[in-house]
Amino acid sequence: MRMRAAARAAATALVAAVVVTACGSDGDGGGGQADQEKEVQLRFAFWGSDTRVRNTEEIIEEFNQDYPHIQVEIEFNDWSGFWDQLNTQMAAGDAPDIFQMDAPYLREYGERGTLLDLSDVDLSHIPDEIVDSGTIDGEYYGLASGVNAVAIVANPRLFEEAGIPMPDDTTWTWDDWEQIAEQISTELDGVYGSSGPTEPQLFQVWLRQQGLFFNDDDGELGFTAEDLQEYFSWQDQLLADGVFPPAEVMVEQASSSQDQSLEATGQAAMAFSWTNLLGALTDAAGEELTLLRLPSPTGDMADAQQWYNTGMVSASAQTEHPEEVITFLDFFVNDERSALINMTDRGLSANTEIREVLMEEMDEANQEAAQFITDIEDELGPPEPVPATGFGNVAEILNRYQEEIFFDRMSPQEAAESAFTDLQDAIG
Repeated sequence: MRMRAAARAAATALVAAVVVTACGSDGDGGGGQADQEKEVQLRFAFWGSDTRVRNTEEIIEEFNQDYPHIQVEIEFNDWSGFWDQLNTQMAAGDAPDIFQMDAPYLREYGERGTLLDLSDVDLSHIPDEIVDSGTIDGEYYGLASGVNAVAIVANPRLFEEAGIPMPDDTTWTWDDWEQIAEQISTELDGVYGSSGPTEPQLFQVWLRQQGLFFNDDDGELGFTAEDLQEYFSWQDQLLADGVFPPAEVMVEQASSSQDQSLEATGQAAMAFSWTNLLGALTDAAGEELTLLRLPSPTGDMADAQQWYNTGMVSASAQTEHPEEVITFLDFFVNDERSALINMTDRGLSANTEIREVLMEEMDEANQEAAQFITDIEDELGPPEPVPATGFGNVAEILNRYQEEIFFDRMSPQEAAESAFTDLQDAIG
């Protein structure tokens, strides 16, 4: 997803390794036969919260009930440290067997020849469009560990205090969204109608609603400098109209943790976010938050061009144990026990067969997030092409030039021309 989960304080610059093992069983369930097989050790690297570490340990313990001969070592890091460590390991020929993947990096690693084709995992209950999002040139490199979507997180209490009814998100437009945000900013002291832009997701939303994609299937940019100028001009107008917070607030927020975001601290009535973050944001806020669909230009939700984002895991092409990797990953995404432990931490399970079971076990916030994913299924536009190589640099480029615009150091036209050149250099 790019899942934008913030790593917790437990992560350090060094990777923490935890070996999870389980005792062999003399009972049924495949353990007796597996005990006679050669012992294998796999390494599984990922980023995320302490909760993700605990969940993964529990999943491995359940896996070892069936496959005690396959031990799995966890390598955990924070977001930036994860990628630095992975690149160092790959350069040294010491990549982990399995590792979390983010869609913006899939093409980059796939085209290097560093990823294992995971087509042998059972994909029968994963929708074709989700499988397609992890496929490059016919090779399935990004196994779907969960799905989520871009949405607006809203605070009903702030709407009520401003005397504004919650919108009908099945018919609202961007004009409606702007008007509501302006009203809330005017009515409530110290509260903003909306947080600032979340990139690159908001730019992707804007492009899709213009009939464009950030990049095409070949990894080439799918828009022009003129398109980017129009987008930047819209952003500039939103700031001028009081829809967005002041520039200095948005800059400060860019380096804040999820728990300190405007939406989590009751300072923004609406914010762009990922659906799977609703539970964590609700916990941080200590009050009810809810999800709203993205507005559309026309009020017709088919024109909102919503799409599913896929959380992924990948495997090293250099693994010495490809069969065991497939065995573990098949359990990880298809076994009900694994799904009940993961819940929505990596997004709603991509396996449609076990979603109903999950819904019965979720808390209220996660149930809402899961139901949201189900509700928008008939409103989806075409899936995003696999992100171009270098897509991981896009957010920094967009944010940098938006800051120049917001502080009146560049016009939207000047920023668009420079940003487009930087994007061309970064992509490819």
